[in-house]
Amino acid sequence: MIGLTSFWDRTWMPPRYPFKPIHSLKALSLALGESVELLQSLAKRSSNLYRHVPQTKKDGSARDTYDAYEPLKAIQRKIVDRFLVRVRYPDYLHGGIKDPNAPRSIYSNARIHGKAKTILLQDIKDFFPSIGVEHVQQIFSGLFGFSDEVAQLLALLTTREGVVPQGASTSGYLANLVFWDDEPALVARLRARGFQYSRFADDITISAMTHLERPVLTELVAAVTDMLAKKGCQQKRSKLHVRKRGQTILAKAEFEPLTVTGLSIFNESPGLPKAERKAIRAAVKQAEDQASQGASWAELEPTIRRVMGHVGRLIACGHPDGERYKLRLKALKARCQVPLLERYAAQGVEPEA
Repeated sequence: MIGLTSFWDRTWMPPRYPFKPIHSLKALSLALGESVELLQSLAKRSSNLYRHVPQTKKDGSARDTYDAYEPLKAIQRKIVDRFLVRVRYPDYLHGGIKDPNAPRSIYSNARIHGKAKTILLQDIKDFFPSIGVEHVQQIFSGLFGFSDEVAQLLALLTTREGVVPQGASTSGYLANLVFWDDEPALVARLRARGFQYSRFADDITISAMTHLERPVLTELVAAVTDMLAKKGCQQKRSKLHVRKRGQTILAKAEFEPLTVTGLSIFNESPGLPKAERKAIRAAVKQAEDQASQGASWAELEPTIRRVMGHVGRLIACGHPDGERYKLRLKALKARCQVPLLERYAAQGVEPEA
């Protein structure tokens, strides 16, 4: 097997809750500013306190997400603010974590794997529905050190029909912490072999600065599979991919860039793939052409807002075109708004902010 022995990377650290644990429902009530009676009442009927918010994935399939009704929603927000955000999250977790000292995002997730020669991409099947109420209770009792009665109540307040509902404010944090007792050891063992590991929600990436042979890749997959199985989770086999630097797509006879969470890792700093950069450049030019053809601000505003969002991705990657495109879009916005502002002035009306 991977040689995953007892060597621990000095930079490694597991998730940690560095505050006093809560041992009674009365103490929990004081921490959340809510009565014990209300917390227990909401916990008993929590499964009925969500509205279904269906979403569509990029591949066109459906995603079931849920939004809690008040007052459960407010209490979940307090659980986030007073417990979950106060955890010290390890550097291999990157999804939805507020960390001013080490900001987490798709960019930090990709940066870990910069200049890698091999990347192994893995995805957790039905991740949120796989996280059961018993897993959440273990997080609050094992990681946080809360008493069993406190952990059980918090688990009921943050689950729906026995599982973590995707969309709730607490769910992303719980997804980050579900492997709290197994993932740190796996990461330490992988780093001891020179591999890099990161997880962005249900997307797991392992990379190496060398080309890896099939036996090693098989061992890596088995190691992750074993970790997932301990929590009743499974890999999504259709999302299991191995990419190597310089790899060619035979059908297109062209190189496929190495990407992690949609960002190129060709250099140390993550960037946008060439095809996406070209698409952004074309979108900026198209907006300028529409304006030249007499499009009004009302017609252009949705387009400019959308394109500005894509330009923001370039800026986040530090690409020099990002700021140039931003200035062009701002100039376009100012030029298109001039007739509108002149009309407002003629009518003596203050424009909306």
